[in-house]
Amino acid sequence: MSNATGRQLFVGNLPFIIGWQDLKDLFREAGTVIRADVATGPAGRSRGFGTVLFATAEEAQAAINLFNNYDWNGRKIEVREDRAVASTSGVATPPIAIGAAPVINGNGNVNVRALYVGNIPYSAGWQDLKDLFRQTGNVVRADVPQDFQGRSKGFGTVVMSTVDEARKAVSLFNSYEWNGRRIEVREDRTFVEGAAPRVNNNANFATPAFNGGFSPVLSGGNTAGRQLFVGNLPFTVQWQELKDLFREAGNVQRADVAMDNQGRSRGYGQVLMATVEEAQMAIKVLNGREVQGRTIEVREDKFAADASSNIPGTQVFVGNLPYSSRWQDLKDLFRPHGLNPVHADIMAEPGTGRSKGCGIVRFNTPEEAERAVQEVNGTNVGGRNVIVRLDKFA
Repeated sequence: MSNATGRQLFVGNLPFIIGWQDLKDLFREAGTVIRADVATGPAGRSRGFGTVLFATAEEAQAAINLFNNYDWNGRKIEVREDRAVASTSGVATPPIAIGAAPVINGNGNVNVRALYVGNIPYSAGWQDLKDLFRQTGNVVRADVPQDFQGRSKGFGTVVMSTVDEARKAVSLFNSYEWNGRRIEVREDRTFVEGAAPRVNNNANFATPAFNGGFSPVLSGGNTAGRQLFVGNLPFTVQWQELKDLFREAGNVQRADVAMDNQGRSRGYGQVLMATVEEAQMAIKVLNGREVQGRTIEVREDKFAADASSNIPGTQVFVGNLPYSSRWQDLKDLFRPHGLNPVHADIMAEPGTGRSKGCGIVRFNTPEEAERAVQEVNGTNVGGRNVIVRLDKFA
């Protein structure tokens, strides 16, 4: 059934931290969700509304009854039938993720079924990529690599059924505008016919996926001298923009903006440069720079994780955390007790980046770790009594 009349819903006043996965998971309580989308701006940030397509009109009506005026992270969401659905033609409006009309280009040198897709919006997941390329044929597989925080790296790969379909995709989508970004589509030069698909989402690492902080295992060991604190940031600045800004000084391995439990910026962040020299250059070039009317502060992060501090007995496991907790919150949990964590991470589900409700914190000495267990275990955080114990797997 292609007609979406009565089955597609408009969802307004969404919390800005909500992604399409969260939207889909919530509305599954009402029935079978075919697709969920959250509208995003040119920078890939949520615009605070979205659409949900159900399998039947009855399920859509049940969702309206269940979720209209539902309180979600402090906001009353609006749920109603999507009036933009083209009922006369029997075709639903295009998915929100899809951008403007394509710019036709030549096929280029395409001799394999696999394509590299660059400069994609950070909000686009593999499903969005697959849905877009279905317009040119049968998509066997679509991937969007993610970092260990579960965030898109801004590029992906698509494997079509035939070389002809791949060539058609290049013609249709190279230079296509998607959420304000001109994507690049070309032959995937790493593709070998018959080989196993490349591992995605950091599955090649034996260590668990984390949702924040700087993991010395994944970021190249000692971050001392390479990690920077960035203060007085405009509250609208996201990690992608922070990373782009610091590229002026060299190779940025990671950028983070501290968020509160509502997903709003706290006005500061961290940047990890590839070398100490590049970090010093960033301080020289960007400290005192005016960004959107605010003069930012850039200095060495004195709390940067040092791999040499990974002494047995210095790491603690923290469980039963609120799912909204980020690595910054985890560090802040211990600081009122006079403890200075050198590293904190929130464990996340591979592929989705959603918190598992637990994390790890490392201290300089075993004595600090013991104090952390004694003084913080059982502390109430967001209505949950957290569990703090020495990490036996460290």
